[in-house]
Amino acid sequence: MQIWYSKIDLKYEYKNKTKPFCLNRAILYVIDYANKRKRITVEKGFKTDGCTIPNIFWAIIGCPHSSEYIPASIIHDYILQHPELVNYNRKFASRIFKSVLITEGVKPLKAQIMYLAVDLWQAVKNIFKRKWR
Repeated sequence: MQIWYSKIDLKYEYKNKTKPFCLNRAILYVIDYANKRKRITVEKGFKTDGCTIPNIFWAIIGCPHSSEYIPASIIHDYILQHPELVNYNRKFASRIFKSVLITEGVKPLKAQIMYLAVDLWQAVKNIFKRKWR
């Protein structure tokens, strides 16, 4: 899987404690996979919390607001709000997250750990919902 995306222009809204990052302009993500191409546009004004990493894991993973995590967290959070974009496929959403992390220079082992954590959390969180497959 290969992913390209346009430049990210964010502002930090310090008064917003839950989702402090806000897009100043839309981002186009282009995802190439299995001889297919998917385009996802995250609209201007979209808000996110960055990577949601519990404090206990900060020593291993790092700060959740690290610049190399932001592009992956934006697309992943957007897909979680719009699961129809990936045909309600939780694993595909998690693989997109991992691919963007690697594109941003996150070491493959750390990206794999984050991928597994994100995918497991979504599986547990949505165990009784039929939103994802």
